[in-house]
Amino acid sequence: MGAGNSNLSCRQEINMAFRKAAFTLPEVLIATFILSFLILGLYFIFDKSHSAWEKGDVRLEQYQKIRGCLETMTKELKATFINPADSSLVFKGKKEDVLFFCSTNLPHEKGEYDLKKVNYQLANSKLIRKVKSNLSSPLTPSATTILASEIDELTFSYYDGKKWHPEWDSEKNKGFSSLLPKAVAIELAVRGKGESPLTFSTTVSIPVE
Repeated sequence: MGAGNSNLSCRQEINMAFRKAAFTLPEVLIATFILSFLILGLYFIFDKSHSAWEKGDVRLEQYQKIRGCLETMTKELKATFINPADSSLVFKGKKEDVLFFCSTNLPHEKGEYDLKKVNYQLANSKLIRKVKSNLSSPLTPSATTILASEIDELTFSYYDGKKWHPEWDSEKNKGFSSLLPKAVAIELAVRGKGESPLTFSTTVSIPVE
């Protein structure tokens, strides 16, 4: 009898200890909620970090592309050529469009140069470059290249040595020294996704003497 009571008492103690060690349903629900909250927080932090990384990568790619465009435009504008005796060679500049002739070295011909007609313009948020190399053949089409997309604004301005002008037309200028502007300022605003546009600018000095 005593042994039976002892076994019963042991089982009761074991059951009580088990009940104390076990989690109740509210405790399980609270723990699940806390764990879910922590996982959601970690996911949010990771997603924000990944988005910031992607935006930075896109910005860097845009920066490199636009800097390359400005370098190309600078190189060609510095080589602008005009001759008052040849009316076909002109320099026409507007706010979002500039057309000019410049000298270019011939491939595989050291020290030999030729002229090409270059046109930069903004169309449908794209920076477009048109080049015509074979000037002796009027029917030959210009080669067109899209240098950059998602351009919010392209602005050219032209310096005469005293002040800046929004337009320039060499056909309306009579003196040789005034056929070309002394400098051309270029400003490009690149569209940012959900952010303010990136603005790039440079000023190109043109040898006119």
